[in-house]
Amino acid sequence: MSIVSNSLKPTPARALVRRLLQAVRRAGSDRGARPLGQLAIDALPDEWAALEAGKLYAVYAAARTPGADALLWESARQAQARDVTVVLARARAQVATRLRELGFSANAPASGWPRNLSVLAMPPAGPADAGAHSVPPVALAKVFGGLRALKRFGFRSRSLYFVEGAERWFNWADPAALAREGRMLANWCAVRNITLVLLLGSQADADADADADAGSLFLEPALDDAAAQHGRNEFHAACAGVARMERTHGELLWHVDFWRSDRTLVTGEVGSLRFTDSGRLSVAPDALGNGAARGDGLLARDEQRVVVSRAVVRGHEEWVPSNWEVLADQKAVLAACVDAQAATVVLDYAGGAQLDALCGAIHALRRQAGRALKIVVAERGEVLRHQYELLVLTLGANLVLGRDLPFSRMQSLLQSLQGQLHTRPIATDYRTALSAALSEDVLGYLPAGTFCERVRAVLERSAVLQLPHVLVKLTLLPQCAHIEALKSCVPRRAGDVFTADASHLYVFLFACRLADADAALARIFNVPVERIAGDIVHLAEQSIGDELNALATASRRTPIADYSDLFAMPLRNQTAAPATVAHAGTVLPAAEGMSTVEQIAAVEQALGAARAEATQRPAPLAAPPQRRAEPYAMPLRKNGSE
Repeated sequence: MSIVSNSLKPTPARALVRRLLQAVRRAGSDRGARPLGQLAIDALPDEWAALEAGKLYAVYAAARTPGADALLWESARQAQARDVTVVLARARAQVATRLRELGFSANAPASGWPRNLSVLAMPPAGPADAGAHSVPPVALAKVFGGLRALKRFGFRSRSLYFVEGAERWFNWADPAALAREGRMLANWCAVRNITLVLLLGSQADADADADADAGSLFLEPALDDAAAQHGRNEFHAACAGVARMERTHGELLWHVDFWRSDRTLVTGEVGSLRFTDSGRLSVAPDALGNGAARGDGLLARDEQRVVVSRAVVRGHEEWVPSNWEVLADQKAVLAACVDAQAATVVLDYAGGAQLDALCGAIHALRRQAGRALKIVVAERGEVLRHQYELLVLTLGANLVLGRDLPFSRMQSLLQSLQGQLHTRPIATDYRTALSAALSEDVLGYLPAGTFCERVRAVLERSAVLQLPHVLVKLTLLPQCAHIEALKSCVPRRAGDVFTADASHLYVFLFACRLADADAALARIFNVPVERIAGDIVHLAEQSIGDELNALATASRRTPIADYSDLFAMPLRNQTAAPATVAHAGTVLPAAEGMSTVEQIAAVEQALGAARAEATQRPAPLAAPPQRRAEPYAMPLRKNGSE
């Protein structure tokens, strides 16, 4: 019996073969969908990092930076593909140098890398290429040129390509062409089953200024209208994933615009990045400790770097850690930190004469390097006054180290700054902040009206630093004469002034906190305060303004006695000695030909030498004075939050 087969109806054997072929195709398709690798960022979820076969990815990152280099090389090192190609937008000699740094040599390949690793050089555009930009490019010409250059080295299915400087392949000024180029390149990857990761850097890296930290250094189209936005969106839509690595306020961030992984779509995710001790990138743990990566992590590769001047470590040279950079002076320290990102810089403060230069250096470093840089001021001469400490902190310093601080304690405090970002507001103009911290060369007695005007001006000027002041209102005892009380008050700091009305003595303490007010009064009065006043009220913040308004109102209603003649004696010698100027009974250096800082230094020196003659003390009182503090807002409070 013969069997005739029907060609239209498959036999059981043919049906089995067909089913086997379909299963093989599905298996091949499934294998093609499996990731060929992932972006090398520790603790980054797989859904944000998977690189699937036949897909196009775009990663925006500033070229030749530590973050971009770590991402590029570590992703290539741990790739699961057999064939991996890295294209670097650098000269051939630079590529060879980088390979030697990674352990490659002409004699033997480095271990731990994919079997078929190819590294290609794509030299930067020369003058001839720059001149050609004036001619409108042909659509798709740049992309075809890049692919044609890669074709010389062969294309293999299921291979992985990383292309640095890929922004040169696209027409960013033409939205329609940009969209076509994205679609064409995505189709090319799908047909050839090749994964392509484009590292899109900046076209103006060389011209980017040092204070671009707050923004992005990444490529943007020349046009900023709806058509340009549409073209960029179309280009991104052709990709399987788009992400950005950018440094913002000193911190490296990873932005996932969108990322497709199998059937998962992730959009709008942001994570902070850190460097591990081995140089890899890692996701920083959040505030609750979730997502912690291996190691503590570094904000930048140079975070363990410490740069100090010789004056900072003088007397402790034998205990200086080996990794510290000790330079000759402040100027050398500043020059060495031009490119620093998260290093620790220790500047020394010797005296008021260098305050201006110190403030300028702190402000410039902070604006240049961003908020990851650690700026520390170490007292090595005079003690930094309270208002000057607030000044340097406002200008960008992280910490002030006391003059008598042990060297071991200094090391501990510097270590405690690791991983921190400077978050305080930074003054726009350091000279304005400096003038707010400097007290005027006026002290001693002032008439009531002048006293109110002067104190209001000081409060307004020092608001930029939120500088604390104290106004002390003393109720004079009946048996204490005004003249005796006034002559007993001898301020020794520039900016400390006082006045009196019918029954009170008002003392304004410049840059003083409430906790220090009693000690300041003890230094100002040459007799115990208890022998002058029976009631002492400490006023701060808004209470000072209210008391000044009340005093000014009372002065307008009933004229307050002016005791200026008691302190005007030195004014008679002003014409004979033009090198000095008298202020309320104390002779201070003249301001002509002197800078503001020099004036303050000279004033403080003159006041330290001044001594008032002790007057006859009244009989002691049996009951001590009563002190009370008016309610006030806590210092360093802004907009209702600390």
